[in-house]
Amino acid sequence: MKLHDPILTPEESKEFEKSILGDSQLKAYKAMELAGEKLADSLCAEFGKYLGASPSVLGLVGAGHNGGDALVALARICKNISGLKLTVAIPKMQKLRSNTLKAFWRLQNSFSGKNLEIIDISELEKIVGKHFDLILEGLTAMSFTPPMRGDLKNAIISANRIQARLKVSVDIPAGAYTLPQSTVFKADATYATGIAKTTLFYDFNKPFAGRIRYLDIGFFDSSENPYNECKRDFITRPDALEFLKILRPSASDKRGYGHLFIVGGSQSYPGAVMINARAAIRGGCGLVTAFVPEPLAPAYAAMEPSVIWVGCPQDESGALALESFGLIKARLKYASALAIGSGLTASAESTALVCEILKASEPLPTVLDADAIRPQILAAATNRKLLLTPHEGEFLRIAPDTSDCALLETCKRYGCACALKSSITRIADGKNIVRSTRGSPVLSRAGSGDILAGLSGALMCNPNLQSPMDAGICASQWLGISAEKAFYSACSEAPLASSDIIKFISSGL
Repeated sequence: MKLHDPILTPEESKEFEKSILGDSQLKAYKAMELAGEKLADSLCAEFGKYLGASPSVLGLVGAGHNGGDALVALARICKNISGLKLTVAIPKMQKLRSNTLKAFWRLQNSFSGKNLEIIDISELEKIVGKHFDLILEGLTAMSFTPPMRGDLKNAIISANRIQARLKVSVDIPAGAYTLPQSTVFKADATYATGIAKTTLFYDFNKPFAGRIRYLDIGFFDSSENPYNECKRDFITRPDALEFLKILRPSASDKRGYGHLFIVGGSQSYPGAVMINARAAIRGGCGLVTAFVPEPLAPAYAAMEPSVIWVGCPQDESGALALESFGLIKARLKYASALAIGSGLTASAESTALVCEILKASEPLPTVLDADAIRPQILAAATNRKLLLTPHEGEFLRIAPDTSDCALLETCKRYGCACALKSSITRIADGKNIVRSTRGSPVLSRAGSGDILAGLSGALMCNPNLQSPMDAGICASQWLGISAEKAFYSACSEAPLASSDIIKFISSGL
């Protein structure tokens, strides 16, 4: 089971593509077809409803293969969405590479004439006042090297001035480079075709790339590709969750799918552990037991009867008291994994309780979240498979900064994996970093991290996954896709709660 592919520099990408495609125009066109069609299908699956009926689309097409990818994608989008009105801004035909020209004729021959307008890319300024539902940009991608030519610069400036509900780049936004540039196409989403390039992940390019979606077209299917072993930087594969779709044996028992123990919740943060538990029970666990402050347990049992709720003594602040330890310890022999921290608070008694649980539960696989991510707790979490799920503020309790180097060093220091949540979640194990780019600002709200911790805990029980890092990769991917499904349903990223995202965990596979 392969969960990730390497991220390559543009130079490595060119060399790798040449090793696969050689000088064959046919192979190159087949790759272009696959990339463009996958781009269109992925875009429509995430944003088709948002674009509405009979959308107006502007295609910005360059002369090279990136323009060909865009043309194939536009032809496919026209098939997927009826009534579409298309404008294509493109260089003169004699400037197009042969495969790009082939893709253009294919688009033109399959399109209703009255709904297709072709303009020269140099005339883009003339339509700046128009509004489009979608702009699909395929001007340069990794072929671009500074300095920028006048025509390209003018096209990007004009494109950035044209209003659209959604702006999408093919592979890399036009003008983006490995050094900061003054003129770059500003996309809402970028679809990395075949290979995810390092250019997309520089901090100075993040405002231009928008959401990053990786499209696998089989370049890394061979076990002989030279980058699997020498790279430390990876991106999650689109098919990382395929193992969850396999039918379970008909003669199954709940005990065969793991028993997750959740420890968390408080009077101050009563909702976090409910989100944990609801995500975990939908993440494939056979059993979920949640240890929460006593006053919360009866109401929680009524709200989510699929979970076993165990009421525990609480301290004067309403957090779990140290005297809960005996009650939890007596049940530890039934646990397959632990998820600790959501809604816990930094209460001294709760912190001491968690340390005692960890000392008594060696070597149970464990997820630590939120207030359980503290140096004194990590010191007690030794000799086990361990995954941390912090946001950046929580991570700074145990690390000097949030850089890649600090992430790797922190994982080495504590002998753990870490899923560091952000717009791009980085999952590391001290050796490698895997970037999870699925999701959207739907997740920029309280409670989304509690879903991740719950899913991670459930996946730590899954025998198909070999490590805590694998669980973090799959949980991050699952959460991101579920958030995308929630957006698709609402056609907006505003009128949603984190609890709404849980409803889409089943459709996030």
